Amino acid sequence: MQGKPKNMELPEVFESYTQGLMGESLYHQFKEGLNQPIPVSIRVNPFKYTLDMEDIPAFESEVPWCKNGFYLKDRPAFTFDPLFHAGIYYVQEASSMFLDHVLRQNIHQPVMALDLCAAPGGKTTCAMSALPPGSILFSNELIRNRAQILNENILKFGHPDIVVTNNDAKDYRNSGIQFDVILADVPCSGEGMFRKDENAIQEWSTGNVEHCQALQRKIISDIWPCLKPGGILVYSTCTFNAEEDEKNTMWIASALGADFINIKTRPEWNITGALVPSPDATQTPIPVYRFIPGKTRGEGLFMAVMRKQGVMPSPTKPSWKNVEKKVTKYLNVLSHGIRPDIKKGINLIPDISKALSILSDKNKYPKINVNDMQAIAYLRKEALSFDDNCPTGFVLVCYKGQPLGFAKNIGHRANNLYPKEWKIKSTHIQTGNNQVIHIHQT
Repeated sequence: MQGKPKNMELPEVFESYTQGLMGESLYHQFKEGLNQPIPVSIRVNPFKYTLDMEDIPAFESEVPWCKNGFYLKDRPAFTFDPLFHAGIYYVQEASSMFLDHVLRQNIHQPVMALDLCAAPGGKTTCAMSALPPGSILFSNELIRNRAQILNENILKFGHPDIVVTNNDAKDYRNSGIQFDVILADVPCSGEGMFRKDENAIQEWSTGNVEHCQALQRKIISDIWPCLKPGGILVYSTCTFNAEEDEKNTMWIASALGADFINIKTRPEWNITGALVPSPDATQTPIPVYRFIPGKTRGEGLFMAVMRKQGVMPSPTKPSWKNVEKKVTKYLNVLSHGIRPDIKKGINLIPDISKALSILSDKNKYPKINVNDMQAIAYLRKEALSFDDNCPTGFVLVCYKGQPLGFAKNIGHRANNLYPKEWKIKSTHIQTGNNQVIHIHQT
């Protein structure tokens, strides 16, 4: 667990509205939750490593709604764990991992999917872990600097069937690409981030809530033509108010044409349902899923799963060839699997994606296994030196058998080829054991 947050002061208007929305009992749980230690959780990359709970020294319990999710007893310095940089696991708060449960329950054959607002990459990597083999997943982020972070995380994840793009929803609409599944973790007022980020409290206002509600509707409207009839929309926010949550999903249902999908859950997960009634005559609550700190073990999350109305086309196997021309014409692709070698003068330097991809030929380059200190030095892009037995030329730098990237050994020293934009910038001297997983080398 992280240290206990200080007793936070919330805006009076937020408190009044949220208490009215949740009711006195649930709001009391919520307020208590905001001052409880923040849960720490990771999700293991099943394409790179299969583990059991004994492999995680800080293991506390499994995240019950995610196959590969684990709660930790405390928060190590993930930055100083080389396996984190190798893409063996991803640090993700537990509520967001509910996507794993949703997709496994509803998707049973390969699909073409889009994660529309994907940075920093948690839901993309979670989705790819849950989708049937053969699926193709587009992972998109509009804001360029966030798209670069997304691209780094996806390359470290290493799956070849993820396409990372830096585009607006309208670009996708213009492309005409059709998706079976669209994930829309839309920009929101961020009320669910209050105990993690004090700035989220300072930036909150009723005006921002109204702005976010309108923006969310625009984003969904722009991308709606890209969802096939019968396709699934997973709409989510990290906020609590009904304007951005229930009211927006009811608007999607009525204005765009969609039906809510019920997701089977367990009572002990303590997921909260809709907090406002539906507008029909019965006022039956719509099936939505709220994760509220103090009640559910995770951060604030709202999720609704909806099926687009219309006649569903016959299933087709996802194919890159069928969409490649449209992608090339309309989308700004940052990566798709293994990227080409980098030309430098007359030399070709292997791209980092060759080291990190699950498909690359790891035997093409000599492997150099480094220890903890050497691994951190490499990830800081510091100068390297290997022993005299190390072959010259390009070598694959590995930690506990897991590739981190490339270096070029020129004899008396080695050129560190780790991407400078990825390097560990902290000059902190590593102390203690920050190893999250006790990996078994084969």
